[in-house]
Amino acid sequence: MAKPKLTLADIAKMTGVSTSTVSRALNDSPLINDETKQRIQSIARDHNYQIHLGARNFRLKKSFIVAVVIPIETSDAATLTNPFILEFIGSVGCELRNNGYDLLLIQDRTISERYLRSGLVDGFIQLGHGDYPNLNSVPEDVPLAVWGPPFPGQKYCTVGIDNWALSREAVEHLLRLGRRRIALITTHDHVKATTEAANRLQGYQEALRTAGLPLDPALVVSTDWNPAAGVGATQQLLRQAPDADAIFVSSGDAMALVVMETLRELGRSIPEDVAIVGFDNSSVGETGAVPLTTVSQEIRGLGAKLLVESLMQLIDGKKAATQVIEGKIIVRRSCGAAL
Repeated sequence: MAKPKLTLADIAKMTGVSTSTVSRALNDSPLINDETKQRIQSIARDHNYQIHLGARNFRLKKSFIVAVVIPIETSDAATLTNPFILEFIGSVGCELRNNGYDLLLIQDRTISERYLRSGLVDGFIQLGHGDYPNLNSVPEDVPLAVWGPPFPGQKYCTVGIDNWALSREAVEHLLRLGRRRIALITTHDHVKATTEAANRLQGYQEALRTAGLPLDPALVVSTDWNPAAGVGATQQLLRQAPDADAIFVSSGDAMALVVMETLRELGRSIPEDVAIVGFDNSSVGETGAVPLTTVSQEIRGLGAKLLVESLMQLIDGKKAATQVIEGKIIVRRSCGAAL
């Protein structure tokens, strides 16, 4: 005789837990302890229970999908193949899965109207502030968490590092190593006040001012975000400031690696002639002939966890506070610390 079919509520009643706990356990979420998970999954197996996703979503009025927005437009695949972007998507995706959610990837500069009220997603996670005015115009009842530093007047929740302080610390590290002609390679959006690039430029400038060094415009080069643009940026920098003895590549590790290779092709030794510090702590910088010193954004682990936790609070109708997490400098050979 076949056993009667159970509902999610039946299993919750039998196990003495909430229906959301049952749902997470059946989705193998690590948020549920093994004993409870095994007990719930055993009952489900005994009664041939399977989650009907459409019925569950209709009942709970949720899609269990979160849109992850990458607000950068390029003419090629450089955006989504950038190591930090891949690590961001992977880290956030793992945390969403832990919470029973799937990920929908959107590559656009804005959160378009077709997603805001479509019912396709329960909330949005955006990498960086992108179009700052557009983010501030997102209705307050739309769950939105942004990876990046807080900016004055923002109406949404952010989680991220202090780009200004960490950039200052990176340059101070180079100063302690005896470097005095420290250059900066940044992206064109450093001219906008509400960007991470602007924060990093300001941190760089503050470190030099505090050390009593001049702010030489020849030492600052801005370029496209595409790492391949690092070749031209390096060549331009050496034309403008051939005596540069260090470069802080605040536009990311992928570009820093291109800068290092270009310097070698131009006959400069790293770190003997030119010390290099990158930004992001992408895994691509950990290996190679000269491992890269870099600023860690701590997205792997804590950053992604707090970002997703904030969004889950917003989806549940709760408030979520903006959080600034502690990044750090990862010292490797490229800065010359071992010399």
